[in-house]
Amino acid sequence: MSLTLVLVSLVYGGAVTILHEDTLSPIDEVVYMDYTYKVWDQGMVHRGERFGPEVAHLVACAKVLPFGDLGQTCGSSVVNYGGLPNNGYTTGEGYTPLYFWTVRLIGDPIHALTGLSEPTSWRLSGPVWLAITVVLLVALLRRFSIPSAVTLTFGLLFIASPYAWWTYTYISTDASVVAFGAALLLVVVQARAGRWSAWWLVLLGVLAPLFKITNLIAFGLVALYVLIDEASRRVGRQNSTRPRSTLRRFWLPFGLSFLLAAGIQFAWMRLIPVLAVSDHIVDQGVAKPLTPVEVLRLATLGVSGAITHNPYAARSAGEFVGLVFLPLSWLMIAFVLGAMMSLRWDRDRGPVVWATGLACVLALPALGVIMTVLAGVYFPLPGRYAAALIPATLLLGGMILRNRVFTGVVAAYAGALLVAGVVLAAHIGATY
Repeated sequence: MSLTLVLVSLVYGGAVTILHEDTLSPIDEVVYMDYTYKVWDQGMVHRGERFGPEVAHLVACAKVLPFGDLGQTCGSSVVNYGGLPNNGYTTGEGYTPLYFWTVRLIGDPIHALTGLSEPTSWRLSGPVWLAITVVLLVALLRRFSIPSAVTLTFGLLFIASPYAWWTYTYISTDASVVAFGAALLLVVVQARAGRWSAWWLVLLGVLAPLFKITNLIAFGLVALYVLIDEASRRVGRQNSTRPRSTLRRFWLPFGLSFLLAAGIQFAWMRLIPVLAVSDHIVDQGVAKPLTPVEVLRLATLGVSGAITHNPYAARSAGEFVGLVFLPLSWLMIAFVLGAMMSLRWDRDRGPVVWATGLACVLALPALGVIMTVLAGVYFPLPGRYAAALIPATLLLGGMILRNRVFTGVVAAYAGALLVAGVVLAAHIGATY
């Protein structure tokens, strides 16, 4: 099954990537592409640094959907910084180079062997990330004895999702988020059961924040899981046969992983101004106060806001594409609410169900507060920042989905989304 989903990930992701050609996705990929061009030569990008001529040339000739060439002239060696986002100043300094290393390590050999353009070759690192992610997702679902047919269906549903279409076929720092969400939850569950060593959490605690700050949401989820699981064990300890978590075997590595994750992110945020190459600080004009109304908005995005996120779809193909994705939103909501309302409590599934339900509501508001404290400014967070919760949400769906007919309907819907994804990519490639 894992092999089937890996093959679908690589074939579908590769086809979509090649079909939509080199046109850049809205704004963010200009930053990411610039970082990718520079990462081998200068290690990282710095605050106060301007885009390089390579990305300006790419914007001029391949264009940015739907904004065109941003005032650049294809074939010219002159960079019109005034036309580029933020007057040509990068906002990529917040990212460590770790993700961009994977883009080059995977993409450079593809470029050398196939002759595909550098942007397309680098983007083909995305399907590799997608394949890794579905392997971890399958492992998580199998841990909870989700039926094979449901596991295969949910794997296809994730691959076909708007989130996967955008994240794994363009250069996107979100590529690692779902993988870390699945890996952290799987390791914690197995460690609590005494099957795996909890010291794997320390490694994840180092890597996760180095790839992206939103990976910290996965730590919030597992913290809720451990708190609920521990409370459950204490209440039923006299009748429990499950192994107790000792200080050295679980609590020490668990706590250390959290300290490392928070400490690394804090240190990186403090290092950014030290490494700045100029005093210029980009004001993107999107900052706003973190008001109670905004907190409420964030609380409603955690369930379905991530997996349905695709900034390209409505811009390139109108509202119809949004309607195609709408059933996926309702499915994700039904998975979480259905599991919380219908599943009887047991010590294996109960903590995961309720931790996921709480995290879907609390995660994005908490991230908004963290970013405000660390960065000193807040901007409206998109739903994709909760992507680390996607594996847990699909897991809850697997716990309640036992009807073969409905499983078939969901599988057919996933197939339709796969076809829609290929058509959308072909449309973009032909139009832009």
